[in-house]
Amino acid sequence: MIRSDTEKTIMDKLDLTRITDKKTDGTICRMRDYHLFSGVDFVINEYTGNEIKCEHQPLENIIQINYCLQGRMGWKLHNGDYIYLAENDISLHMVNNCAMSLITLPLKYYKGVSIFIDLTEFDDNQSDMLKQLNLNFRQLKQKYCYGGQTTVLPSTDNIKNLFAMLAIVPEEYKPTYFKLKLEELLLFLGILDIAKIKTKERYSSCTVDTIKRIHAKLVSNLKQRPTIETLSKEFLINTSTLKQAFKTIYGKPVAQYMKEYRMHEAANMLCRTNMTVREVADTLGYENQSKFATAFKEIMQIPPSRYRSYYKMKKA
Repeated sequence: MIRSDTEKTIMDKLDLTRITDKKTDGTICRMRDYHLFSGVDFVINEYTGNEIKCEHQPLENIIQINYCLQGRMGWKLHNGDYIYLAENDISLHMVNNCAMSLITLPLKYYKGVSIFIDLTEFDDNQSDMLKQLNLNFRQLKQKYCYGGQTTVLPSTDNIKNLFAMLAIVPEEYKPTYFKLKLEELLLFLGILDIAKIKTKERYSSCTVDTIKRIHAKLVSNLKQRPTIETLSKEFLINTSTLKQAFKTIYGKPVAQYMKEYRMHEAANMLCRTNMTVREVADTLGYENQSKFATAFKEIMQIPPSRYRSYYKMKKA
């Protein structure tokens, strides 16, 4: 990171450096800040855990653009809305919209890119390419953050390709690579016809809390298999909203998510207990051992008995 002794990065101004590489409430936050230009920071974020209280200065006229590389992130904003980022999704908001917010990690892990642009400091003369593109950043603010809103763009083939080379770029080339990516991303956002894009849903805190309670019920007793209709009646939520919100938060439809959850629990039981395959199958609600073995192989790519043998051999 190259800067003058007196120049502050946006991360400094927001006072986010205080949580970098620290364990807070059981969650580890790693953030690598690349100061590209005056008024532009490019940050690689890596979070491991459950949730992060995101508290920073409510500065105005700073746009934050987030790109999810791996994992999944939920974000409860100050107005009570929840947004969720899956792999290759992009979100845009003004940083004063998340000054007092909560980040949750449904899959316990998230890696992504955050780009901060201070509209009062950034001068497009710093980049010949951006100057030639003639992009108006205040128009971008109006386009994606009007009235304090947050926009979430779902993954597309064009978005997937934006950071395809990130994993193989050597550290010494990353500042230059990130400047190129900044130009490419801003060009993409500038020419995108948002009227033709179906942006991702935002959910109320009430809906998200309900889905989390449904998830807790589902994973607390894996022998039971309540239907969507049963859950809908019990938790007083529309079946369509239940299905859509669950997939948004946890990344998969209820049935597929629970199938995979059961098989990963089965793998833990096979490795850490002396339970027979039949006993594991029964604990997870499979009356038929053959159906359990088929489901296990489908998810884990290996039959349960061989999985246990492989684990013991590897441990030895």
